[in-house]
Amino acid sequence: MRSGRGWLIEKRYVEDPGEANPMYPNLPDHEALALAALGPRGLAPELVGHEPGAVTYRFVPGTMWRSGVADVATLLSAIHSVPVPRGLRRLCESAAQARDHGDEMVAGVPRKAASELVAVRPKVGSTLAVRRAALVHTDCGPGNLVRSRHGLLLIDWQCPGLGDPVEDIACFLSPAMMILYEQQPHTARAVEQFLEVYEDTTHGRSAVARYRRDAAAWHYRIGGYCVWRADRLARRLPDIAARYRRALMAEIALLQELS
Repeated sequence: MRSGRGWLIEKRYVEDPGEANPMYPNLPDHEALALAALGPRGLAPELVGHEPGAVTYRFVPGTMWRSGVADVATLLSAIHSVPVPRGLRRLCESAAQARDHGDEMVAGVPRKAASELVAVRPKVGSTLAVRRAALVHTDCGPGNLVRSRHGLLLIDWQCPGLGDPVEDIACFLSPAMMILYEQQPHTARAVEQFLEVYEDTTHGRSAVARYRRDAAAWHYRIGGYCVWRADRLARRLPDIAARYRRALMAEIALLQELS
């Protein structure tokens, strides 16, 4: 729809009668909370309206992110520094919880489908909850990063929560996520550049330290999602299921490097 200040996006959520998505549920109330906190800061689209099952926000013209990991590190750090809105769901707040969530998704598929991932399951993971929980997007892949004339911002806040910023760091650096968005995985140099820039921002040092220590648990969780998603889509959308399997193999390769 058109308004005096440009186009508006009205996003209506329709309840899925099938199985709930274990990583990316549709939560319009939470999206509204996130946009209300981030829109005025230029970090996300501007919230215009919210009603049960629907969110309206201002359209941001721009292009999908394709390069510039330093810009993403700066953006995510800024988002993670914003005061957390009340009412958000709780996410995984430790490496142990992330690994356990991965186990839950793996348990929901045939054993053979997950055997290669289980073979690289991390043996240890910190049980300590993050001291400073933050507003986390959870799905900050390339398709949800938009370059506008005002800078880079993050869109599609359908399932944010209160958790460890490491979840967003792992998501952006995940080779599986890059493949799912039809891009090449980050090079080792790009990964280090991202971490160095994020580390140099407010609260960044502790988050990067946790990522370096616990990366395997968070990437195992992403692998668990890829296994689960490939299994659920195998009959209905075999081409997309095949992409999830390719993404899974890339995540397994990373886990092998991390072990």
